[in-house]
Amino acid sequence: MNQQPKYVAHRGLSMQAPENTIAAFELAGRSGFWGIECDTYCTTDGRWIVHHDRTVDRMTNGTGRTKDFSFAEIRELSITSGNGISDYSGLQIPALEEVLSVCVKYGMHAFVEIEEYHQDRDLERLVELVRGSGMMGQMSFICFNANDLSKVRAMDPAVPLGFLSAKPPSEADLELIGRLQPAFLDYDYRSTTPDDVRNCSKAGVDVSIWTVNERKISQPFEEAGAAYITTDTILWD
Repeated sequence: MNQQPKYVAHRGLSMQAPENTIAAFELAGRSGFWGIECDTYCTTDGRWIVHHDRTVDRMTNGTGRTKDFSFAEIRELSITSGNGISDYSGLQIPALEEVLSVCVKYGMHAFVEIEEYHQDRDLERLVELVRGSGMMGQMSFICFNANDLSKVRAMDPAVPLGFLSAKPPSEADLELIGRLQPAFLDYDYRSTTPDDVRNCSKAGVDVSIWTVNERKISQPFEEAGAAYITTDTILWD
């Protein structure tokens, strides 16, 4: 019998609070999630912040490319959009260390997605930041860019890495995971199948599925042995 998967709150409990905010991550912790997923960018002055989009336009009262802001400039912006926004005031784009502090508080794992940065030194700072947070044993770096994952692996031999993909599973994915170990595959549920999950499990590779918001969609992947299910809501009974 397959073990129950671990549930990961996508950008926090983002169906109930604005995504990638401290409010959403706190809500995930209070709701009993095993872990959270967050998206990270490096500011022009080397600070890692948590935000999803390539620009700040959709979620804030500002405009411009996310990675083009200094930390002080990004903190001047207010979150003005997102689920449940009327219930919250004074929300800002958080620093990664603030999000990790919430994870420490609730004992949650963190899937830290690497979005955009400026130079390799920024990646080194990211790894150093996580080490300093006390979360290195409770987090994984995930990314769509295999080269970035390889760079992180060169900096740390043990931190789990997840390769994100919206494409159907391939032999090349399994080969990549073999090189990156410890590592797992992280697939869009729309581009994979429960049989793909079974095949990966037989090959000794864990699979995470994103972003599933309905139990009827989640269940076949769970029965196939998915290790992680990323969701905007609460799927368990």
